[in-house]
Amino acid sequence: MVLVTCLMCLSAIIPVTAERPEIISYYDIYANVNGAAIYFDNEYKGEISKGSLTVCVISSRPRPYVRVKAIMDGYETTIMPLPVVAGELQHVPIHLKMKQLIPKTGNLSVSSSPDHAELLIDGEAYGNTPHTVTGLAVGTYTIQLISPGYKTWSETAIVSAEKTTEVSASLLQKHYARSLSVRSSPEGAEVYLDEVYYGITPMTVGDISVGLHGIEIKKVGYTSATRTVTVTNTGVTVESFSLQTIEEATNMSGTLSLTSKPTGAEVSLDSVIRGVTPLTVTGLAQGTHQIKLTYTDYPDYQSSVVLSAGEARLCDITMQTPPASEWLSASFFSVIVSLLAVGLFVTCRYSEKRT
Repeated sequence: MVLVTCLMCLSAIIPVTAERPEIISYYDIYANVNGAAIYFDNEYKGEISKGSLTVCVISSRPRPYVRVKAIMDGYETTIMPLPVVAGELQHVPIHLKMKQLIPKTGNLSVSSSPDHAELLIDGEAYGNTPHTVTGLAVGTYTIQLISPGYKTWSETAIVSAEKTTEVSASLLQKHYARSLSVRSSPEGAEVYLDEVYYGITPMTVGDISVGLHGIEIKKVGYTSATRTVTVTNTGVTVESFSLQTIEEATNMSGTLSLTSKPTGAEVSLDSVIRGVTPLTVTGLAQGTHQIKLTYTDYPDYQSSVVLSAGEARLCDITMQTPPASEWLSASFFSVIVSLLAVGLFVTCRYSEKRT
């Protein structure tokens, strides 16, 4: 009985609160930017259209959301607190004013060698180089340079805010593929172009870039022939070779003519003394020969020369002057000897007079 009485007393003291029923209310969002996305506490609610967006809220709480947020590219994000709902089927107006961001820009300065190349940035023409494009939005751009007779140049560049990005390009000339016709007498010689084997003469090598190329012709029993040729843009380049047999090349002796400064230097050829300069030595075999020149008070001169079959070679040699210290020493010694001789002569004459 006592327990029941206590419970009745407590129920009288502590009121029993009934749960609030859910109500339907509305937030009318007004914004100055159509297309802006509206969020209630990071929950997407829709986009602004024709200046407004009405958001229906069903909740038993008087303030189901804390804040509203508007987001749009090119504008600052706008955030405002949400008021409590007004009541059943009531509308609460919210006005948002979004501020447009000032776009950050930079400059792009492009130069090229040679000048006057057509400048394209992201496919849009901007004149000819050298050229500076101002007011570009911050970001990455693709640059192309086009000039007749040169390969198209392309590269990306990053434009930073309030800075000038400098780009310099060296354009490469186009090399058009041409043909090279190689002939030899006798025929059947191996053809090597830039050290790569291409076939047997007579033959034509196609798809060759314009410019300098090295050719070597080889045939058993014949001496090899090498040559540097220039392939041009006009038609087919023709090169002819007349090969010499090894026996013919061996029988053809060479000639070596030697002159020197000072003249009269002793000449040793392949360790054999041949005379003094100026000198002409005949009957030399093709190949490498060692030359040595000797002259009093001069350092010896030594070198080598390669003679081809039947070649006549002239070598004009200037020998290195003696070191200054050696020359001064010799001169000083000569002066001392002369002074001593004069002194001795004077002494003798003086003694003769006294006697």
